[in-house]
Amino acid sequence: MKVIIDLDVTNPEEVMKSHRGEIFGLMAGLVLSYEKKKYKVEKAVCEEMVNILRVELPKALQEELIEAKANFYIEENE
Repeated sequence: MKVIIDLDVTNPEEVMKSHRGEIFGLMAGLVLSYEKKKYKVEKAVCEEMVNILRVELPKALQEELIEAKANFYIEENE
């Protein structure tokens, strides 16, 4: 069974401005097109979501006495 989350960031420029230096290169916000900024923000958000799920989901399942394997990956839109 799968859970699919389709992420569509609508404010990549604002995100890059507020997180400058944290997840993005310093010059990236100045020279990238809107689509590339959007891609970079969406990828960073997806990576962070996967990192959180890798840690928290097994804990939550164990608390409920559920034994399950969970695989996490990011599938890019074409």
